Amino acid sequence: MEKNFYTHRIAVNAYLIEKDKFLLLKRNKAPFIWSPPGGRLLKDEDPVKGLQREVKEETNLEIEVIAPVNTWFGNWEGWPLLSIDYLAKVTSGELQLSSEHSEAIWVTIDDLNHGSPAQLDPNIGFKIEDFMKAQNLSRLFL
Repeated sequence: MEKNFYTHRIAVNAYLIEKDKFLLLKRNKAPFIWSPPGGRLLKDEDPVKGLQREVKEETNLEIEVIAPVNTWFGNWEGWPLLSIDYLAKVTSGELQLSSEHSEAIWVTIDDLNHGSPAQLDPNIGFKIEDFMKAQNLSRLFL
């Protein structure tokens, strides 16, 4: 296989948990959804280092990546996208949003189930079941 041949883009996201609460960010541009911090990797970037970079850029938080939670493959913005979602925890820093997001909120699974104070859009975003899986993993690893 040719060295520079790529079949799809890769994204990484952090189910960032602290005291049974997950960090959600509200996107500033369409789709205006609540989602965990994360983004697309740079060319040939290590997924864990890329996730640490993305979280730092979006939130000013340093994180420790604990374990993979979920993968997703589909079409995003006209491109094939593989997303790797990880369980992570904050190791340092004060939450400070980048210009990519308008709001940040820490939510429990119960909050997500009730759609308050933030509502997920499972048609184009993350699903409650994935947060539950991340929470179960956190009980094993944290």
